[in-house]
Amino acid sequence: MSDTSASSHATRDSGRPRMRRVTRVVRDIDVWSVFKVGVVFHLVLFLVVLIAVALLWSVANTTGTIDNIENFFESFGWETFSFDGSALFSNFVAFGLLSAILGTAIWVIGAVMFNLITELVGGVRVTVLEEEVVLGSPDE
Repeated sequence: MSDTSASSHATRDSGRPRMRRVTRVVRDIDVWSVFKVGVVFHLVLFLVVLIAVALLWSVANTTGTIDNIENFFESFGWETFSFDGSALFSNFVAFGLLSAILGTAIWVIGAVMFNLITELVGGVRVTVLEEEVVLGSPDE
């Protein structure tokens, strides 16, 4: 009798979740969700890069690196060469916003293309491992 109860206790997992292999098919990606995530991602990326460039410009200007670069170019024959920080910054802002819009558009076009292709081929099959939650008996 004790032998059967010991063997049943040994076959039971000791607190580890059981894994089972499940196959899922991805057939559709919501384009509106891709648009929202793309806008947020690209605008946050734009702001991070904008702040980093502004800080690097400030450090380069404070340490005299900008003046050294201007003098270097003047030594090649330019009579006056200077960087206009405000013009560079405004052009960078325009370029960054355009890049954010373009990046989001590319993501949306990619989602639409994925949806069209999966209509033809039936989707993308993905195999995942799911954890089965095994609750212990109340007497343990």
